[in-house]
Amino acid sequence: MSRFLVVTWSDIIEMIFELARRIYASGTRIDVVVAVLRGGYIIAKVLSDLLGIDRIATLEIKFYRGISDRAERPIVIQPMTMDIKDKVVLVVDDVADSGRTLEVAVNLVRLHGAKEVYTATLFVKPKSIVIPDYYVEQTDKWIVFPWEYGETLRQLIEKGYDIDSAVKELNLHKILNNKMLKTLITIAKSSVSSTGKR
Repeated sequence: MSRFLVVTWSDIIEMIFELARRIYASGTRIDVVVAVLRGGYIIAKVLSDLLGIDRIATLEIKFYRGISDRAERPIVIQPMTMDIKDKVVLVVDDVADSGRTLEVAVNLVRLHGAKEVYTATLFVKPKSIVIPDYYVEQTDKWIVFPWEYGETLRQLIEKGYDIDSAVKELNLHKILNNKMLKTLITIAKSSVSSTGKR
């Protein structure tokens, strides 16, 4: 059994619709969506469209350097620039893993004067110190989102996997059509060889 949960674009869209349904059903009226970059942006954009929210702010926080390779603490890479004072804010990320990134984001949003702060993710891990107000699924696996197929494939190659084993580990041969898979493999091999690894 794989330690990875590889999700497709179709999975993502279905989960975002479910997240929107839950937020809407709660009766919470959001003024601003704050996307935690990078993983939360696509989710935040689709959510804001479904919920009819025109204002999206971004905040980039880096915590993971690779598969299960975490920095000591989350670091704010790009601060939020939108005025959210006295607004009801929904902070959106892809996953609450340790919960520390979401915790930092919520604290920053509060420091910027938000009236109320809610959180939403697609996934939450059992070990997370923050349980989002809204989420769709709980898992303890390492989640590979469609916007990370290349990154994860490169990291597995860098850790010593041969390309075929990495593709099979991630089930990409069943998820992507042949043309997409060939493109991904070509670029991944080139990227890894240009950095001097494998």
